[in-house]
Amino acid sequence: MSSSESVQQVRDRIIQLAREIEQFSQSGISTERFFEEFLKRVVTAIGARAGAVWMGNSSSQLDLICELGLHNTDLNGNPQAAIVNQRLLVDVLANGQACTYSPDDGRNVDLPTNDLIVLAALQRNKECIGVVEIFQRVDTPEQARPGFLQFVEQMCGYACRYLDRQAAAPSVPISAKLAEQFEQFVLQLHRSLDVNEVAATAANDGRLLIKCDRLSVAVQYGRKTIIRAISGQDSVNQRANLVRMMTKMSTKILATRRSFTYTGKIDDLPADMEGPLTDYIQESGSRMVMVAPLFKPDPASDHTDGDAADATNSKQATPIGGLIVEQISESHPKSGLKEKVDFLADHVATALWNARIHQRLFLMPVWRFMGRSFALLEGRNLLKAVAVVVVLIVLVLAMVFVPCEYRVAGEGQLLPVIHRDVFAPEDGEVVEIYVKSKSQVKKNDPLLLIRNEDLRHQLVTVRTQSFEARQRQHVLYAQLADAMTLVHKEEAIRLQGEIVKTRIEIDGLQRQVDILDERTAALTVCAPINGVVATFQIEQLLKDRPVRRGEVLLEVKDDTDAWRLELEVEERRLRHILDAQKVRTNEQLLVEFILATAAEATFRGNVEVVSNRSNPSGNGTNVIQVFVTTGTQRLPNRRIGAEVRAKIFCGKKRLGYVLFGDVIEFMQKHLWL
Repeated sequence: MSSSESVQQVRDRIIQLAREIEQFSQSGISTERFFEEFLKRVVTAIGARAGAVWMGNSSSQLDLICELGLHNTDLNGNPQAAIVNQRLLVDVLANGQACTYSPDDGRNVDLPTNDLIVLAALQRNKECIGVVEIFQRVDTPEQARPGFLQFVEQMCGYACRYLDRQAAAPSVPISAKLAEQFEQFVLQLHRSLDVNEVAATAANDGRLLIKCDRLSVAVQYGRKTIIRAISGQDSVNQRANLVRMMTKMSTKILATRRSFTYTGKIDDLPADMEGPLTDYIQESGSRMVMVAPLFKPDPASDHTDGDAADATNSKQATPIGGLIVEQISESHPKSGLKEKVDFLADHVATALWNARIHQRLFLMPVWRFMGRSFALLEGRNLLKAVAVVVVLIVLVLAMVFVPCEYRVAGEGQLLPVIHRDVFAPEDGEVVEIYVKSKSQVKKNDPLLLIRNEDLRHQLVTVRTQSFEARQRQHVLYAQLADAMTLVHKEEAIRLQGEIVKTRIEIDGLQRQVDILDERTAALTVCAPINGVVATFQIEQLLKDRPVRRGEVLLEVKDDTDAWRLELEVEERRLRHILDAQKVRTNEQLLVEFILATAAEATFRGNVEVVSNRSNPSGNGTNVIQVFVTTGTQRLPNRRIGAEVRAKIFCGKKRLGYVLFGDVIEFMQKHLWL
């Protein structure tokens, strides 16, 4: 036999022992017999040395009611060890937490023996009444100790459920409390006519009533099943794996029209039900699943016609939903759970059916809204509603008939009317700057000097060629004089032609020198007008920087003359300005504006020019330039390029259009067919 087969056999043996303990917990054997069988199987399953079960007595002391192999330990023969052991048992009984103690775990705790001790509390009706103590060999691996603790704690869970079943029947006050809880549950269940709210109440409050681990509500629409509520969850994600598998399982089970209970065995199940059930159990980890179908409630009136009664029975046989009850830690249904679920299903089915019938009414959300609205008109609310309606009517009439000035907004800058840009006359490098920002200059004052090495080289070359041509001309004149003296006519004629050719070459080179001199003189850039240099940080911007011909170097603006506003208006507002200009053919449109440098005052101007073309703006829309004159008024804190916000008066329009014109234009642009 291989080692893997041996491990599997041990695992199967442990599982078998755990199932036997679970079966004993569901039986009616005596307490002494139960704990004897309990200890045998627990000690055998984990290979422990000994075990004991301690129970509290009327004197708040722990008595030994059952033991197995304690003679193998030092507990009975050492009175001091018994006192130490009682202290450990009392600690577990007080806090109810399972724990382990070992001499090699590093804790400074006195131990009664040199064994690994596993302790777990026994509870009855959620009250600690005893302790299970297991003595294991101290040489067991540390990684196996959590498994021992988990196994003992799980087996103690079965023992606790045995003790709960052996407890006395509930007294009359507890039954009265349960009846009161059930009454409150029914009231909450029938308080709403919304399917989702009814399902949520049934899942959350019903779980507390029947004391299960999870309760879900499924609703059927024809052949389709939808999980409407799961206890402990505010909403249900239909795409979650757990919900999808729960839907498949409940669909198969509800199709049988019978209640179904899974307690750990899938024998004798139809093939089409076994797969969805197995998938759901594996995903959810539940050990007990109970599905109770919900049927349409009986009609309020009796039917005397047999055919009608058969039809009713046929409809009742089709479920409208189901309750899905789950237990995570126990495979056997708790005592009375089936009866509670059946009793609960009748009330949930009635509330769920009433909610579905209510929601099927035609235009139910509309009727519900109208009902709430008319309910607000009762008593003094009627006078308030009439007053509100009157106010609304007055507002609507005012928007339709009351005229109001329509104004088009624009933003721009305050600039002098006379301004010039200074351009680079040639390619080159700025070597000298004679002015600074805000410097006052006069026309033809030098502003800066540009150096162009290519231009200087051309000038030197042309001047050299001109000098050589003049020297060559002098030589030709001397040769012509000698030829005439010696009466060489042919030579004299040739020299005269050379002299004429040289003279033409000299004239051409002189013209090139004059042009190059003019271009060189133009490298000293001068002010085109009287004004102020408006460019900021000239030194940082231009000093020792290469420039290209035609590039803007400086701005010179005449701040002593007239000023104007250069506004940018959205293109979609242009038609209002043009319509107003057509109406006022002999008048300029009035403009109100505010300067950023003097925001406390409002100034007025007039529209001078409206551009005949649109330009793209930085925010992705097109704008139109509008020039506005400021007149003779003296503007305070007047600065070149100051930000301006202006409104152009475009005549009277209806108040509604003035307030909601943007909405109307948007609808015309995007919704007009």
